[in-house]
Amino acid sequence: MKTQVSLVGRTNVGKSLLFNKLVKARKSLVVDHHGSTRDTNQGISTFNGKSIVVEDTGGFPETKATPNAQIESKIIQSINESNLILFMTSCNEGLTPKDIEISKIIRKLNKRALLLINKCDLTSKIDNINTFYQLGYKDIFIISAKSNLGILKLQEKIFELVTESKVIDSKKNLRVSFIGKPNVGKSTLINAVIKEERMITSENAGTTLDAVEIKFKIRKNIYSLYDTAGLLRKSKTISKIQKFSITQTLNTIKDTDLCLLILNAEDGINKQDKIILNLIKRHNKAFFIIVNKIDKISQIDMKKLKRDIRYFSNIANKAHCIFVSAAMKKNINKISSMIISVSNMLYIRYKPSRLTQILNEATSKHEPPIYNKKRPKLKFAQQSKFKDLIIHIYGNGIKNLSPSYQKYLSNYFLEELNLLGIPLELKFTQKKEPI
Repeated sequence: MKTQVSLVGRTNVGKSLLFNKLVKARKSLVVDHHGSTRDTNQGISTFNGKSIVVEDTGGFPETKATPNAQIESKIIQSINESNLILFMTSCNEGLTPKDIEISKIIRKLNKRALLLINKCDLTSKIDNINTFYQLGYKDIFIISAKSNLGILKLQEKIFELVTESKVIDSKKNLRVSFIGKPNVGKSTLINAVIKEERMITSENAGTTLDAVEIKFKIRKNIYSLYDTAGLLRKSKTISKIQKFSITQTLNTIKDTDLCLLILNAEDGINKQDKIILNLIKRHNKAFFIIVNKIDKISQIDMKKLKRDIRYFSNIANKAHCIFVSAAMKKNINKISSMIISVSNMLYIRYKPSRLTQILNEATSKHEPPIYNKKRPKLKFAQQSKFKDLIIHIYGNGIKNLSPSYQKYLSNYFLEELNLLGIPLELKFTQKKEPI
């Protein structure tokens, strides 16, 4: 989506909190910590029946050192691509040399901008407001993103200046999340898939702190791709910002439709990968596996890795696996194809006759165990009308089905329907015929 409004300013002036208020969702990480937003994050702001695209950017860094140079480059790109700039400052600190520098950048790029003086609910700092008038802005808004002071007036002005955007239908907008340990190459993979240097990348673990959403079109289908912070092992020394990041990633898994579990070929498969897999399965999410950085290992190690993956596949619902190198752009197109293939399976509707046929085949090959001299009789199967794949099985003596036999039926349906990496839930009802 083309960005229409871009939020820019120093670090820790409240951009992410205002962004969340404008898009009416907690999409950007909000924490009292400098530099918690690094990548740009997009969202839809709706007001009086109209909708526009808003982008939250990282705070302008104080130095040019890497990755600060990358952060500033992304901010400049966002300003260039936007129709309106929301230049955010803080009443708490008053006008700073960095604010003056940012203002010069905006003017040099010849962009229409509104000056926002945030944190004006702090009455002890109210005298600092006057220092901002020397910047010479026509439109100045005294606000508090925290207490909603001046937000309504700001929204009215934004929608007066910016024309409505063609917003993507959320019903057709599948959410796809890149999940894995730190430094497995999630951000680099997203850049490779969308063929754009959108995400900030680094060899250092923990570069991505927030769950960042990117709208992307694959063969006429629109997807929301989410880059997430790496899930760390449990540690007593974990920082506050890391706790926020991990919580954000866990929430993303809950809300997503399709998870891409990213593994590092150099690390092989370890305990942390299995923990992350169990998180995805616990939330009943469709997924497939991507093994990244295959350019970093030898052919001998590659053969061993593939053997390990085959074993791993047994606990991963025999999910599809793709071996790629994001850095070398190897097999990247397979990711887009697999996203389409797996996501299409989420919307397949199966006829009751087909499901009942599979049920009959399963019980013929392996009958339910006898319980109290009676054998349970399974009569009929049909799919739930809900979005999640749920199959209802009706019959007599249902309550006497053992967990192991229920697991057998689940695996049989998964195999016959070719549902690799697709979650399936069976529900059993004591009825001779369906309701």
